[in-house]
Amino acid sequence: MTGTPAATDAPTSTWFGAHLVASAAEAGARTALVFGDRTWTYAELDLAIRRAVARLDKFGVRRGDRVVMQGAARPEALITLFAVTRMGAVLVPVHPQVAGGELTVVCEETSPRAVVGDAGFPGSRPGDGSWFRLGWEDLHPCDELSAPAAECAAPAGSDLAVIAFTSGTSGRPKGVALTHDNLRWSMVNGLSLLPVGPDDIALVSTPLAHVAVLGGLPQYTLARRGTVVLAPKFNPDLFFDLVRDHRVTCAFAVPAMAALLARHPRFTGGDLATLRWILSGGAPAQSATRDQLTGRGIGVVDSYGLTETCAGVTYSEPTDAVGRPVPHVELTVVDGQGVSVVGTAGEIWVRGPSVAASYWSVGGSWPVADSGGWFHTGDRGRIDVRGRLEVVGRVKDTIITGGENVDPAEVENALADLPGVVEVAVSGTPDQVWGEVVTAFLVPDAGEPTLDDIRAHLDGRLARHKWPRRLCVVPALPRGATGKLQRQRLTTLLDD
Repeated sequence: MTGTPAATDAPTSTWFGAHLVASAAEAGARTALVFGDRTWTYAELDLAIRRAVARLDKFGVRRGDRVVMQGAARPEALITLFAVTRMGAVLVPVHPQVAGGELTVVCEETSPRAVVGDAGFPGSRPGDGSWFRLGWEDLHPCDELSAPAAECAAPAGSDLAVIAFTSGTSGRPKGVALTHDNLRWSMVNGLSLLPVGPDDIALVSTPLAHVAVLGGLPQYTLARRGTVVLAPKFNPDLFFDLVRDHRVTCAFAVPAMAALLARHPRFTGGDLATLRWILSGGAPAQSATRDQLTGRGIGVVDSYGLTETCAGVTYSEPTDAVGRPVPHVELTVVDGQGVSVVGTAGEIWVRGPSVAASYWSVGGSWPVADSGGWFHTGDRGRIDVRGRLEVVGRVKDTIITGGENVDPAEVENALADLPGVVEVAVSGTPDQVWGEVVTAFLVPDAGEPTLDDIRAHLDGRLARHKWPRRLCVVPALPRGATGKLQRQRLTTLLDD
């Protein structure tokens, strides 16, 4: 076991967003945010948040209400995140590629007061009028400089701040209930090990729905009074341009993004001269990618964490893939009998104040951790004698593709009625760029379906990152004596 949580080190203000208020009060003239050709000082960003609070209140959002938000990488989304949580309401961020059916599940589970997103984001008001849809222009109008601002009582640390949805074992997404305390402790943990300072300029080009963004690098940078540069999407050329033009010093990138950068023709040029390190999350960075980046003088900090742990619980040294546990988390690896082991692989268990207390569901919440406070991650790892963690695999079947989690059962459910298919199974198969790719194994009854058939079938049902990128048509799926699918044997079919 490693890590020793210390209650005496608790942050003085435990509500999420207190760090931004403090930065605005004490360093209001510093640049906080850059997007395109516009910048916000800390004072301007805080004012924009208070104006969004006033408009949310005008639209009838109250403390405790849920607000579903498209998690796009744009300033309006970041401002909305802080506004919703500051007023004591609960943010429910969803991936920008969320499809209509998935949004329906999220709304069924959370009963939101409002759904916020851009014009293309699905969400018509239901017939019972239980929630309404807001566009970005509703919360952030063109005449915002004359819009009123609102002050509100700070939420308690134990109040719910975010419901972040993650794939579940049943194929239905499940919501992880994160409190203000969870988010703040995650930030304290990250700041204890990551080299973020007031002179840092951090680039974020992933959707704000990612837990590593909600409780990760942008929050660490704002707490240290540095500058956050937002990109509307990840594009390698845009990434190089933004690093060059804004003299970016650090960035968040899932391994697939880092791999694309390392293979880009501009990688050997001078555009990345100011970039000191990349925070990689969602899955370990590929060793070849790490070698290429470190060879250029760019450190790679691998983080290990889950939605339930509110982002990172270990961070590696910039030149080493083995993770150091954060100070306010206990971490252990156990064998099949639940006994802690050192030097051998087992399941990773975590407990601490950044670990969510429960899952959220319309049918009632249930605990994330066991009776002793331990969250059983379902991931396999190995702790060395120095207390460092090496993640070696997963107990669960969850696919991690480009840093995004995909539950095979959810994809299988969506493909169950694909015309011409008798059976379907989904698994992750290794890929040099994406880490894993979603792979569909189909048993047809006539003809041979194609990837285009699959994509057409899933369009509007699942987000694109959940669509299979690889297809294997087989005569039968591997099953045991009782008829249970032997998922671990699926990848062997690729060689047949």
